[in-house]
Amino acid sequence: MKPFLLVAALLLANLHAADIELTETLQLPECHSLGWVRANTQVKGQKNWDGVLDEAKWGTPSPQQAVERSWDWKLTDEQWQQAVKEKGEGKREDVKFDLWIPDGVAQARGIVVMSGHGSGEALYKHAELRKIARELHLALFKFNGNPMQRGFWPRSLLYERLKTFGQRAQHAELENAPLFLYGHSNGTGFSAIFSAESTRVWGWVSMRPGTTYQVYQPGAAQIPGLVIFGEDDAFFARPSKEENMGVVEAMRKKHNALWNYAVEPKTGHGPGEKTWPLVFSFLRHTFAARVPADADPLKGPVKLNVLMLESGSLGKNWDVTQGGYQTLTTAPFASFAGDKTTASWLINADYAADWQMFQRDGQIARP
Repeated sequence: MKPFLLVAALLLANLHAADIELTETLQLPECHSLGWVRANTQVKGQKNWDGVLDEAKWGTPSPQQAVERSWDWKLTDEQWQQAVKEKGEGKREDVKFDLWIPDGVAQARGIVVMSGHGSGEALYKHAELRKIARELHLALFKFNGNPMQRGFWPRSLLYERLKTFGQRAQHAELENAPLFLYGHSNGTGFSAIFSAESTRVWGWVSMRPGTTYQVYQPGAAQIPGLVIFGEDDAFFARPSKEENMGVVEAMRKKHNALWNYAVEPKTGHGPGEKTWPLVFSFLRHTFAARVPADADPLKGPVKLNVLMLESGSLGKNWDVTQGGYQTLTTAPFASFAGDKTTASWLINADYAADWQMFQRDGQIARP
């Protein structure tokens, strides 16, 4: 082979051996943001309401108050469009989108989608997540910018970007691949609320929710969810730790939610390196349980496996009066001795062991 042909061949080989990394910045109007939606389409704060009464722990408020607190909205795309027509779309701001697909992944079996708000930027670049993505054949997708990062409307915004990026990357399966969602702080407005109306989500995480009532999403009850609080997070204490934990417990009791929560001792609003292994364990176990091994998103939307409440394990919830590191009992659903209606639902025994270790030691230590 001639030298210049050899060089060209090596360059081509290196090109195909590289990870796929694509980025795009769009200017989107503020009417897409949940803040705008809440201000222009939802009930406003009620007079003579002290802001404490809620569906989770203090009785049954009026329907308007329940909506105000829980963010369980019944808003169609047509109603949103009508509000935009009446109110105006608002100013435009940049939203940056990033896609990463590992080298050697001929077809992505799923996509981890992150709001870049707060710790989402660090998670997107985390070496362990990228290692998992290579192993499980996952793509990573992130967005950041005020019109979307705290949650957005309509949900088709995400689907459109995934389809476009799939075309650019020559990975058409991204249009239909199952999703795992991550949101930090008010990024919960993405991960929890989006899950409530999507059949594509195999699991989701709310990290240190800024407003825990965004988590109250009955539509997402049968999608495995993980909420992680920081014991010393000021948001966790507002208005009280019991009330914030009560939101998840109410979803478990009233809707048989396949959800669990953890309280990370001695930590604030931001996750650290000891936090991520619990997220990664949850990602792995939910992916294995929910995404069929023979799923082919090139053929269309993937039908995710439905999980049964009785198939999982349960874990005793963290005791706010004791605080700190706690050894919390876990057991298969049938043999759990505590309150089965409010205990954290843990997808299997292996994840239950990780969850228990995290609550006891503040980390997951591998042999």
